[in-house]
Amino acid sequence: MSTLALALAAAWPCVGEVRPVVVEADASGGDLAVRFGLSDMAGLLALAAGARQVGVDAALAGCAQEAAGGVRVVVGPTGADQAAPCVAEIAACPSVLRGGGGGGSAGAVLLDLGHMGGAASQELARAADRLVLVARGGRDALAHVAARPQWLEGIRWELVVVGECRYAGAEIAKALRVDAGQIHTVPWDTAAGAALGGDRRVGERRWRRSPLAHSASQLARHLSGVDDGRQRAGLAGELAQLVTRAVPHPALGPAGEGGSR
Repeated sequence: MSTLALALAAAWPCVGEVRPVVVEADASGGDLAVRFGLSDMAGLLALAAGARQVGVDAALAGCAQEAAGGVRVVVGPTGADQAAPCVAEIAACPSVLRGGGGGGSAGAVLLDLGHMGGAASQELARAADRLVLVARGGRDALAHVAARPQWLEGIRWELVVVGECRYAGAEIAKALRVDAGQIHTVPWDTAAGAALGGDRRVGERRWRRSPLAHSASQLARHLSGVDDGRQRAGLAGELAQLVTRAVPHPALGPAGEGGSR
């Protein structure tokens, strides 16, 4: 979910003065260029075009634009016919997510891979330092997570449940047969969500009081390793992988019952 990716980026602990970057790498097409009136020609298209060039300096930073609240984003093409080849090119040369040559780090990179159905998206997911699945709290949405594809087996992932949910985190963990620490809940906040959607402005005081902003801050600290005193090394320093849905499968059972693996 792009809105959660933006909320995490807004709350992400910065390394020095380097701000995090949200890379919209959804092979089915992006939304952020239209949402914020940005140019998709300067985003993922440009990053993919220079991915195989030797000695590219700060390529990632050069493809980022500012969205709501100053969050840096690399927007994806709106159409799948352009987006899918771009994602494949990035997957073939993932070092471009480091920000270019010289071994320099671009700070935290949060990849929004959308539905993540293609092979290229899955390759990027496997390269992630942290893999985060995102779902709504309804039984149908959680059933998609319970039916996670086989390639996810053996990969440590975490689940963020956004919005109202009738199940406690411990119940979800038991049903999915994972550790309780892998389940996180983020309440939905209409005003803050609208601000991140480019539809309204929210003052700093209102934002700091937002349940969405507060939960995003806690989650960002957890994913970045700040909460346990460790900075986690990975593809781009700290690489958080955001996924919206898994493939359909029979519904998750009642609260507390195990789903299908």
